[in-house]
Amino acid sequence: MSERIAYLFQQYFNKTETPAERDELMQFIIKSESETSVQRLMEEVFKSNQFEEDPFPAGARDRMLGAALGESVSDHLDEKIIPLRKQASKFIYIAAAVLVLALSFGIYRYRLQKSNETLAAGKLHHDVNPGGNKAILTLANGEKIELNDAKNGKLVQQGGTAVVKLANGSVAYVAGGQAAGTSLMNTMATPRGGQYRLQLPDGTVVMLNAESSISYPTAFSGKTRNVSITGEAYFEVAKNKKMPFIVSFGNQKVEVLGTHFDIRAYSEQPGKTTLLEGSVKISSQNQKQLLVPGQQAVYNIGAKKFEIKTVDTDDVVAWKNGLFLFDNTELDQVMSELGRWYDVKFEYQGIKPQLNFTGLVKKNIPLSKALKILETTGGIKFTIAADKVIIEKK
Repeated sequence: MSERIAYLFQQYFNKTETPAERDELMQFIIKSESETSVQRLMEEVFKSNQFEEDPFPAGARDRMLGAALGESVSDHLDEKIIPLRKQASKFIYIAAAVLVLALSFGIYRYRLQKSNETLAAGKLHHDVNPGGNKAILTLANGEKIELNDAKNGKLVQQGGTAVVKLANGSVAYVAGGQAAGTSLMNTMATPRGGQYRLQLPDGTVVMLNAESSISYPTAFSGKTRNVSITGEAYFEVAKNKKMPFIVSFGNQKVEVLGTHFDIRAYSEQPGKTTLLEGSVKISSQNQKQLLVPGQQAVYNIGAKKFEIKTVDTDDVVAWKNGLFLFDNTELDQVMSELGRWYDVKFEYQGIKPQLNFTGLVKKNIPLSKALKILETTGGIKFTIAADKVIIEKK
């Protein structure tokens, strides 16, 4: 038995221990392998103290101990008391009983305090899991299908087209002899905290970001392939020179023959079209603009014209590759991105920090880890509450 434990024991008995010393002693006492050492310490401490009579009525010790600790803990500590009843003198027994009672209350308070601290930590440090593959498919008749809960395989028949959920979690439209002139419209929408992959009947692949939607026919016919979106979507358009692919969003349209591009059309920001490969023609009212790979078009409503700039396309489509990629991004936009993916709201407390962020954050980590990464930039502190994140300036 170490001198350190003997010291801690004496400090506790004398009521001169520090909180850290009390924690250290309690950690030692509650270990089952410490029983013999605890008994020896009780005897040694009380040999230096005189007790002339038992201060407790018969049976009171056990009742008080049980009331203090409850069955599970008192049963465990009774194992420490029983040997003393059999082997110790009356005075040692009385003294030991007093100390065991004191220690028991101490252990009880210690465990209760730690339990409360754990509960409090749970309330103050909520965490939020990242988003995932979630979407709702609305059929032509208004029926809705929760895709994340649906089983793999054929989901439904829409005209001459089968709607199938694939093993990779995406949905594909498999065309097959739909009657001419039949037009059935479907809509896929992702919630906050969701994203989804869709394969249209012509083979075009669409990836929807969180809080986005796309409306489309179950079979393309006529001279053009028309769809409309809200939010953000990445397209890999199947080539068909005879039937241009047209995406409508807000008051803009993007026309392609077959190419890869990203459209960001959330309501709180100007619509952005970014071309990765091929070529696109973008129009709004009487304005038209051709893009080449690496260019991004943003329509300036005040000037009534498109503003074109060269961007890093990897940054633009990082979201579909499982990443948040910030490049001198303002705090509000960063919070908007995180809020949309983790489905949380943000609230500023005190003076709003004027900060920009540059860096990369994986989308598959809990919110607490993502916020911790942002905190390393300095000047800001995040606290996750029940349904929101509090933002404070350091």
